[in-house]
Amino acid sequence: MRGEFVSVWEDTFREIWIPLTEQEGVPDDVFSQLYRELSTVLKEPTGEDAQAIPLADAIQLHEAFDRVLFLAGVEIEGARADEAFAASGATNHEDPFQRRAAAEAGLAPLIGDPTKCIRLLTLVLSELADDKKRRAEAKDRALDGIVNDTAKSRQAFESVRSADLVGERALVAFLEAAFEILDDLGADDLSNRYFNLLERFIDKFSLRYDLRRPCTLCPTLPGVFASLVRDIRALTSRDPHLDVLMKDFENVVRDLRQDCSDGRIKTCIQKQVNLLEAVGRACPGVTGTTLGVICDQVGSWPHEKLKAAMKDLYGFASDYPGIRHGGTPASALRRVDMRDLVAMSILLVGFTPYLSNGLNPDVVYRGT
Repeated sequence: MRGEFVSVWEDTFREIWIPLTEQEGVPDDVFSQLYRELSTVLKEPTGEDAQAIPLADAIQLHEAFDRVLFLAGVEIEGARADEAFAASGATNHEDPFQRRAAAEAGLAPLIGDPTKCIRLLTLVLSELADDKKRRAEAKDRALDGIVNDTAKSRQAFESVRSADLVGERALVAFLEAAFEILDDLGADDLSNRYFNLLERFIDKFSLRYDLRRPCTLCPTLPGVFASLVRDIRALTSRDPHLDVLMKDFENVVRDLRQDCSDGRIKTCIQKQVNLLEAVGRACPGVTGTTLGVICDQVGSWPHEKLKAAMKDLYGFASDYPGIRHGGTPASALRRVDMRDLVAMSILLVGFTPYLSNGLNPDVVYRGT
């Protein structure tokens, strides 16, 4: 399987970034520049996680503190409220949960009802997190605080996990942009070192790209095919009937390890055709129950000859003795063998995007 960068992102720090930067002559602010770019491909937090944004921002946390007092009906002078906020020590913590706990501890004596305090602070933090303008302001201040500190920027860069990233396509864009950043910082010496480390990483982890100069990550044919199979698995897993058929097909392919007789090869072809037929039946507007009729109804073919090719493959599975039916013995030119298993599996997988509206070909090629 030719994998994606997003699944092995956390290995890049050890394999690429440490050997790249821990040599003489590398600018001190290298991670500051890299993290600024990486921050553009991080997911936006949602729900309760989004409240960490105003909690991490000293300005908005102070505003939230004052807003909670107002909503609770606590009449207090501004100077005294400022003193209470400072005394809480909320901004002394790095962890947002500790900041929240400190703010709640500072509010509780003034409000007199801990439950009300928690409820109002949650409300106010949610309002700030949901306000796009205020959210952007807090994020910009947080980013400035990180990239203006070389130690913090390295720590922030290293702490990014695969689950934090928007997706494969955005990550590839970052890795390509990193080359230009490094070229600006350290000229050819640094950018070439990065290119070589990235190329070695792709080979080591068998990723779905060829790396071309100056630094362009191009999907490979094996990678595209592996991505298609992965997405078909994801598609079928969402439907109990399709899931069973997919697993039936994969199981009989595995069974060939013990017995690759013509009978088992026929079973493999039969199971895959059954799967393809069921996938086609789930396509909107399809009422047919056989693959031949389904091919006429999906309306996704760019040319009649492609549709005819799919129908001919179905005709082979139906007419060859022992695959889907008794078939026509006289039509068999020879016994099926492993070349037929390999060829038919690839051909039938390749036709799947025509028979399903649940696959995104652009995602198959470029990633999510």
